[in-house]
Amino acid sequence: MAFRTFRWKRNYRKVPPHVLTALEEVEGDLIVIAATKRIARADIERGEYAHIGLRAADGAIIIDGPVMPPADAGKWSERNAHGWDRKRTDWPMVTKTYVFETPNFGDAGTYGTHMHTWDREVYQHQVFEPQGMLIQPEVLQDGGGDYVAIKFTLTPYLERAESEFDLMLLWFINVLQENTGVTGVFAADATRDDYIATITLDWQIFPPGTIDEVIERLAQQPVDPRNAPDFDKHVRDRVRLFERLNPTAYIRGQGGFGSYFGAQFADDLVVFENLKYGNAVYVLYEDWPIISQRSRLELLRDRDAHFDRIIHSDDWRDRLLVLIQKGLDERGLGRRGRRLFR
Repeated sequence: MAFRTFRWKRNYRKVPPHVLTALEEVEGDLIVIAATKRIARADIERGEYAHIGLRAADGAIIIDGPVMPPADAGKWSERNAHGWDRKRTDWPMVTKTYVFETPNFGDAGTYGTHMHTWDREVYQHQVFEPQGMLIQPEVLQDGGGDYVAIKFTLTPYLERAESEFDLMLLWFINVLQENTGVTGVFAADATRDDYIATITLDWQIFPPGTIDEVIERLAQQPVDPRNAPDFDKHVRDRVRLFERLNPTAYIRGQGGFGSYFGAQFADDLVVFENLKYGNAVYVLYEDWPIISQRSRLELLRDRDAHFDRIIHSDDWRDRLLVLIQKGLDERGLGRRGRRLFR
């Protein structure tokens, strides 16, 4: 991707000294990534900050925020928008199940095909989902002169106790730096309880039923406005898919970072996806109610969380069904004679 060109330093290879010094002075576990900048009014009028919701019209400063910074603002902004995957050769190798289609008796045209699984030892990949960081400009001082004082704040807040804090700090400050030319850290005004309440999931369990019954139960719950506009169609498609393996319950999780929907097939076998992002399905196993309480910012980079992630490629449904069936078989709950593929 070709990145935009700005008049300021793009990003840092390591956390700069002024940020580390400010960090030492912050009390508490929650950190706000923010900075104040004195900006020429003419620069705002030329649109140099329009990409983050700061512009001018008829002499007035206008805020169109908060805004997700564009992916082409820099490397860290691109990762914020699209996620990041890195191979961890320093972690123990794990067994991964591969699912692929194989012709029956060597002749798919005559005898059809079947799905086949293959286990092999592979390196783990640390997956960083799109973070969804937003930048909120705020006018601190504007006397109508040639310069104005603007405060840029990045959300969500960053928690010291979060795994990979040093890496996440570098990521957060660079997103702000790439888009504004300034970065810094401050103590959070909100309490820890206020912050935790926005990132944890409240799971609700629904008994199985017809597709219409499941949709009706979900419709009675508050709908997150950030969900896809085709929410009902999306959920209906997933219910049809899950019904092929007789789930014991359906689940709905609501949190500050989006809604989740899925199905439970055993006490330690749950499938769900984020209805806001919708780019992957997750299969969780033991301790799933506890693991799923971790924020979206933590789950996929936690090496201790046992889960499988299936990207929505062309054959993702077949691969998911095979993976669930394999889990059911391992638990002695296999449905022999069930037709998975049609």
